Amino acid sequence: MKKLFVFVFIVLALFTQSIQAQSSQLNGSAGLGYARFITDMDLSGLNKNGYSGTLRVMWQPEHLLRVGLETGYYRLYSFQQENIQTEFGTADAQSSLDALPIFLNWAMQLTSDLEIFAGIGPTFLYTSFESFGFEAKTTQISTSYIVGGNYTHDISPKIKLGGELKYYRINKIEDGTLTLQFILAYKLFEW
Repeated sequence: MKKLFVFVFIVLALFTQSIQAQSSQLNGSAGLGYARFITDMDLSGLNKNGYSGTLRVMWQPEHLLRVGLETGYYRLYSFQQENIQTEFGTADAQSSLDALPIFLNWAMQLTSDLEIFAGIGPTFLYTSFESFGFEAKTTQISTSYIVGGNYTHDISPKIKLGGELKYYRINKIEDGTLTLQFILAYKLFEW
């Protein structure tokens, strides 16, 4: 009986050592940076340079795979042309295309500072056009995806600072944008 008691005690001790509560954390990040619209359009007055800003919340369990949501605002392009000849006279024209995506993201941490990610979701496209003193605005929705990676380094136990490079593809317009952003990441909760 004594041997059985010792055996059960050892098994329970080993079992409780191997079962530990899995820690999880919720991380938030914000990014701001440059966006370059990648397209075949070749129009005089087309400005393919823009800006991008993103917000991301990711659930990070103890293993390497993470999941979360991302949204942002992208200026894809702006267009300006002056003195356009028409049958009604000359006119100036201005146009822009902006995007607001909502992505379901998956990420994998490769090292403590390097992460790759991909996401898919809807994008709201906002087009504005102005000419002859009239302004027109439209909104459309499209599917889209992103792929990219970021490098962040700890500057405190809860804050990371770094950079991110990603490709963002919008299916409706069959074009995309390449972004380079500064990233500030913050550990929101840990349990």
